[in-house]
Amino acid sequence: MNDTPHPVSPCYPEYYRPLPPASIRVFELEAGKFSDPIVGRLVSQTIDGEPYEAVSYVWGDPQERQDIAIGGATLSVTKNLHGALAAFRHRPLSRSSEGSDPSMGLAQRQVRRLWADAICINQEDLVERTSQIELMGRIFAGACRVLAWLGWEEGEVGRRHMQDAIRFIHLFMEDPEAGLNDARILLHHDQDVTGPLEHLTHLPEGDRNRFEEQARKWEAIKVFFEIEYFHRTWIVQELGLAREAVMCTALKPAEETGGEDWTLELDLVDWPLVGRFVRFLDYSGASLVTHLSLLSWVAHHILMVWEMKKDGTPECDFLTGMHWTRILGVTDARDRVYSLLGHPLAVINGDLVIKPDYTVTRGVIYTKLAATLIRKTNNLYVVNLVDHEDDPCVEAKDWDPGDESRMPSWVPDWHSINRTTPLHCPVDAAEAEDAEIRIDGATEGAKGTPLPHLLVRGWVVDEISAVSRRMETTDFPVTNLTRERAKKNPFWLDRVWELVFPTEGYTERDALSVLETLSLALPLGAKAEDQPESKVGTMQTLEEHHQSFAAYVLEYHELWRSASENSTGDFMGIDGDGGSLPARSLYSSVPVEVQAELRRRAAGATSGKFIECMTWPSMCRVVYRTVSGLVGMGSRITQPGDLVCRVRGSPVLMTLRQIHHDYAGPGTRTGPGPKTDAAPIFCAHIGPTIVPARIKRGVVDGSKFGEKAAHFRIV
Repeated sequence: MNDTPHPVSPCYPEYYRPLPPASIRVFELEAGKFSDPIVGRLVSQTIDGEPYEAVSYVWGDPQERQDIAIGGATLSVTKNLHGALAAFRHRPLSRSSEGSDPSMGLAQRQVRRLWADAICINQEDLVERTSQIELMGRIFAGACRVLAWLGWEEGEVGRRHMQDAIRFIHLFMEDPEAGLNDARILLHHDQDVTGPLEHLTHLPEGDRNRFEEQARKWEAIKVFFEIEYFHRTWIVQELGLAREAVMCTALKPAEETGGEDWTLELDLVDWPLVGRFVRFLDYSGASLVTHLSLLSWVAHHILMVWEMKKDGTPECDFLTGMHWTRILGVTDARDRVYSLLGHPLAVINGDLVIKPDYTVTRGVIYTKLAATLIRKTNNLYVVNLVDHEDDPCVEAKDWDPGDESRMPSWVPDWHSINRTTPLHCPVDAAEAEDAEIRIDGATEGAKGTPLPHLLVRGWVVDEISAVSRRMETTDFPVTNLTRERAKKNPFWLDRVWELVFPTEGYTERDALSVLETLSLALPLGAKAEDQPESKVGTMQTLEEHHQSFAAYVLEYHELWRSASENSTGDFMGIDGDGGSLPARSLYSSVPVEVQAELRRRAAGATSGKFIECMTWPSMCRVVYRTVSGLVGMGSRITQPGDLVCRVRGSPVLMTLRQIHHDYAGPGTRTGPGPKTDAAPIFCAHIGPTIVPARIKRGVVDGSKFGEKAAHFRIV
């Protein structure tokens, strides 16, 4: 028995009396003018008790705080929450009314019943905070409405931007195809929509007027999606589970006025309308989004987490939802997991995939989550969401509670910057499950114990011999020479072709076959008639794909030809190492019969659909060539010498980096010795990859391609 005395319970304010199980507090906010203090009281209830509205907001700077009054006591809240409460509370009744009588009912007194985390959860009580986080999904799903506070509008200019953006979203969605067509004028000129427009004098008056009109509208959209609110992790669950969600902002009165007689007017827009807008832009206007550097795609990620199939079941699984949201900001890295525990697929066999725990590092939490999912599903889908920002450590390490980011290479670091879509191939490369997958080592994170290893089996496809530069979304549109020169990777397609089909030593290969393989790797394949929709965006049929890619090759060739006729040879990219103009374009380098076939396919087609389909899958990835000449696309940290592997339990191919050392695993130390066929290959996980030539419907056994069987120990 432990004789250590129990710690004395902390003394919390009276309004934070302990909550019964599965209960919450609701803040009953009294009516008031803008300049009045924020006053209310906290009442406890079950989630399905009296109706309430939930407030979704950004905490903001924790140092900027203001007091509110709760039952005669004070509570300090962030300035942003204080602003939301001031905007959402009802205005007081007229003086002739008896509405100020406390004995009147809530409706008569115009009390607004709100749930806001910083008020309704005792933030100083770790036990309560942990238990309430488990209920967060139910809290927002149970609210009669979610009020999303976007923050105050920044002066009259900020108000104009917000109102212009809201009006434009409404008008655009009445006929989105027409709206997108009108916006295409912005793609063909180099002017920044947020900058001065005096450089457009060379345009005909009609074109100049159309450009200026579109620039003004899309500048407002750009500002709208740069609002901090859209870049916060917790809003994913708060908006996704809402029965009804409305976005609100307002012009704050100037400080010198004090807001005494200020009449507050809210600018509102429904979240579902905003959702339809960003979904359309991502799937039909990706080139416009990248050209204007819009952040609308961030808001689209929120939608993707909650998409449903026709039968009403979730389209997006819990892990893919985490992948889509890792671009968003969060104060505590562990909340990247906890903020999505309201997702319907965050439960396996009736249990949450992980319980909130703020006493261990994010590395431990992420590793426990990955290990749990691997053990319960017998598949490696979680491993294929790894997106290393930097090269992973290729040495075995021990757990260190002082290192938040320490975790195995096969565990996704959800707190690292994510720049890629999940690599989802329409055809499985290996069996989707394998009961022999093992995790060797503990996941508890005890100091000095080895990080766990992942033991899997499969085949080595090939070794990578050459790797391209990282692709950027701004590389892909074909516009004009000025914009091409401004790219990080000018004439990227021609340079990639030089890598996958070099002049020397590859003349015996079929150029058209290599070209088709490259073209299929970039958008992650083409759509078969019986194939479900891709998880990462739109896909074309194979015939449509061939046509639009051929048009893309020809359009790039015309741009290259124009550049070669006008260039002095210096064609550096904006980062200074883009290199000179390629000596040949892709089109000019292939045999005449292939040129003829490209012209045939491109007849009557445009490159637009190909660009839309490949933009997001290719973003921040690299193209590579293997020793035997295979062409693939994979992680941005891929290096020559990495192995392309087919692994049982993984539906996509994996890139692994071989390690040579004498460490056999968490339980065993061995000396150096000769490697045998039966010995596992020690390696670090680099990321998922696609090699179209080695993916065939119905073939999940690498021996069918002559690949060598192997066991892998991934550190």
